[in-house]
Amino acid sequence: MNMMINLVAILFLVSCSSNSGPTSDVCSIKPHFKDKMLYQVRINKKPINKHWYLKDAAIEITKDLAKNNRCMP
Repeated sequence: MNMMINLVAILFLVSCSSNSGPTSDVCSIKPHFKDKMLYQVRINKKPINKHWYLKDAAIEITKDLAKNNRCMP
């Protein structure tokens, strides 16, 4: 449930941003150092927040960020 709320919050923030042109920022996911099932979403190697997601959710977040021109996958 908490992960869904975080995802909705991220999508809301992304949808409120402006699309002024193509971006050179890069989206990526990084596995957790202990639990390889959890991933952190990053833009230019900086975490977008402190949360860790399952791989499928992390990939969806990066796709949404790329679709909204926040970064390139």
